[in-house]
Amino acid sequence: MKLFGKNFLLLFLLWSLISSGQEKVVIFSINDMHSRIENFSKIKPLIDKEKRMGNKVFFVSAGDIFSGNPIVDNYSEKGFPIIDLLNRTGLDISVIGNHEFDYGQSVLSDRIAQANFPFICANFSGGKGELSNVKGFEIIEKDGFSVAYIGAVETGNFGRYPLTHPKKVKDLFFTNPIKVFENYEKINENSEIDLVIALTHLGKSGDEKILENFNYIDLVIGGHSNHIYGKKYKNGYMIMSGKNLEMISKTTMSVYEGKIIDFLFEKIDLSNEGLEKDQNIELLIQKYKDSPSLYKKIGYSSVNHTKGETGCFYTKAIRETTNVDIVIQNNGGIRGTLKKGVITPIDIYTIDPFGNGLDNFLITPAELSFFLKKYNKKYSISSRLNIKQKTSGSIEVYRNGVEIADDEKISLAMNDYISNTYSEYLPEPLYSYPSTTAEYLIEFLNNHVGEKLNFENCSDF
Repeated sequence: MKLFGKNFLLLFLLWSLISSGQEKVVIFSINDMHSRIENFSKIKPLIDKEKRMGNKVFFVSAGDIFSGNPIVDNYSEKGFPIIDLLNRTGLDISVIGNHEFDYGQSVLSDRIAQANFPFICANFSGGKGELSNVKGFEIIEKDGFSVAYIGAVETGNFGRYPLTHPKKVKDLFFTNPIKVFENYEKINENSEIDLVIALTHLGKSGDEKILENFNYIDLVIGGHSNHIYGKKYKNGYMIMSGKNLEMISKTTMSVYEGKIIDFLFEKIDLSNEGLEKDQNIELLIQKYKDSPSLYKKIGYSSVNHTKGETGCFYTKAIRETTNVDIVIQNNGGIRGTLKKGVITPIDIYTIDPFGNGLDNFLITPAELSFFLKKYNKKYSISSRLNIKQKTSGSIEVYRNGVEIADDEKISLAMNDYISNTYSEYLPEPLYSYPSTTAEYLIEFLNNHVGEKLNFENCSDF
C-alpha cells in the first residue's frame, strides 16, 4: 500500500508539472469558401466566445477564398467583400489557393494590400512583380504562444501551375509543393516557436505526403479537396473543413513543450439558425447582396437541368450567339445547374463564375480529332455539323450528309482557359471575342425572351 501511495504521488506530481506547462490552443479553420458570404455573421460570435474563456485562439483559412459567388466576383473591386468580412471577423492568416489567381495578379495584389492578415505561399515566386512580397511562412503569436505557419498551393495544371487560367499566372514560377517543406526543417530549432503548422491548398493526399515526410510538422490544415476530417496521421495531425463556408471547424489542442498531447476536432454547421449572429456583419452582408441588376429576369427554364443538360444549354447558347460550327466547354468550368423557374444574371454567373474569354479557331477535322484525343477531360459539345466517332478514336465530320475533307476548315469556339491550357494541341486562334462566356450566355437569353428552355435528355452533339 505504501508503494502504491508513493507511485500515485509521483504520478500526481508529474501530471501536475505537465499540466502547469500545458497551453490550451483553439484553431478555427475554413477552406474553399469560394466567396460565399451568407454565414459570415455566425463566425465572429464563436471566436469571441472562445477568446473570453482565456484560450489562445487562432482563425485561419486554407485557401480559395475567392471565385464562385457573383455578388463578390462582380463587385466593383473584385473580391473585396470577402476581404472586408474576413478583416471584420478577425482572420489571422490565409494560404493562397489556386482560385486566388482567378481575378489576375494585379487584383490579387490589391486585395492582399487591403487585408489585415498575411497571405503565404512557399512554393511560388512572384519575381519582381506585384506578388513579390508574399512570404513562404509567417509566425503568429497569441498571448506568448507562437505558431509558425508554412504555406503551399497545388500545381496540378500543365507546366506545374495551379488550376487557374494560365494567363493569370504568367511570369510566376511554381515549385514542388511537397519538396518545398525541406527548406523549413530547421524552423523547429527556433525555441520561440511552440507549434509548426502546414497551411496548405493541396488536397488530402498532398497533406498526407507532408506528414509522411516531415516529422517537424505538428499539424496540417488543408484545403482544395473539400473533405471534412480532423484526425491523427503518422506523427502529426491533419484537418480539413469542407467547402462553401457550410461549416467551420474548431480544433482544441493541449500543447506541452512543442508537442500536441491532446486533440479534439469539432464540426460546426454554419447553416444552424440557432447560432448567434453578429448584427453589424449581418447588415453588411445584406448590403453587399443588394444588387438589383443581378436578380432581374432574363429567361425561364421549364425543368430542373442536370449538369450535363446545363452543358448542352451552355454550348448551344455560345454556338448560336457566335455563329460557329462547333463549341466545346469543359465540364469542370460549369459550376452550377440551370434550375426550373426564372433565370437571372446571378444564375448565369453561378453556372459560369470564372470570367473566361472566348477564342475562335478555323480548324480541320484532322486537327479537331487530334485535339479531342489529347484532351482528357470531360466536356460538353454543340455542333451544327454531324460528328461521328470512329472505333479508332478519331472522328468524321459531315455537313448536310457530305463528309468534310481533312484539309477543309470548320469554325470552332471554346473558352480561353481550355485554349491556353491545351495550346500545344491546337492551331493558333483566329481571334478572341470581346466579351466573357457568361456575357454571351446572357446575350443568348436576351435573344430568346419569352421562350421556356428545356434541354432534358439532350445528347452531346
